[in-house]
Amino acid sequence: MIELVGVGQTFRSRDGEIVALRDIDLEIREGEFVAVIGRSGCGKSTLLRLIAGLLAPTAGQVRVAREPVTGPRRDIAMMFQRPALLPWRSVLDNVLLPAEIHRTRSPQLREQARALLDTVGLAGFHRRLPHELSGGMQQRVALCRALIQQPRVLLMDEPFSALDALTREELAGELQRVHMDQSCTTVFVTHSIQEAVLLADRVIVFSPRPGSIRRLLDVKIPRPRSFGYGAHLEEVAACAAELHELLLADPSPRRDFPAVTTQQPGPNGP
Repeated sequence: MIELVGVGQTFRSRDGEIVALRDIDLEIREGEFVAVIGRSGCGKSTLLRLIAGLLAPTAGQVRVAREPVTGPRRDIAMMFQRPALLPWRSVLDNVLLPAEIHRTRSPQLREQARALLDTVGLAGFHRRLPHELSGGMQQRVALCRALIQQPRVLLMDEPFSALDALTREELAGELQRVHMDQSCTTVFVTHSIQEAVLLADRVIVFSPRPGSIRRLLDVKIPRPRSFGYGAHLEEVAACAAELHELLLADPSPRRDFPAVTTQQPGPNGP
């Protein structure tokens, strides 16, 4: 679904050049949930902007559904750190904003927007204004606004970073459930190891700037996942510990990055 071939991104200014990304080769399968994690400034958000068509790579090519990305596309939705809801519009009308922009309003879309809001626990809040909602509720609205487009690709740039720990965990659980229902190809940038393990099929660990892929970690833990007591608590904890060690390891970029697979132990042990 998403392909990056030899992708690099260099920003130029009066003070010189900043190499944000270098030699990114990556393929993300349709319906896959991929988390991107790494230190601040390693190019994670730049990667999302390249996939979204908001930036043109200075090297290589980005393709979605086998077509080169040359600009923003209707089948790619993006969700940011802040919900950016229009304060004068109701919750329901904020969700329907993309449909209005693309002039695709219909009674069916309005019912779909209501259903999405109900799905994320906002039944009864359709007519409220954004200032009447908590931060977590506003991010739920922003998620529905992204999904109303029925995108093939959903890009999420640290959407829960401004929220308290309990709300973050609650919303991560909601996103896990929505992804299981919608099966939208998702790229999720985060600083949280817990979020990455809870949500992702694969985790991409970035090196410090210039950003390159240090390691790909397969998370083969059955869903739904939880950090509470559950059947897969040990596997979740082991995967989180492995990511923690990777992020604390030698920060120098590595050109060879063999895939690591976190597997469930068999009946007779690992």
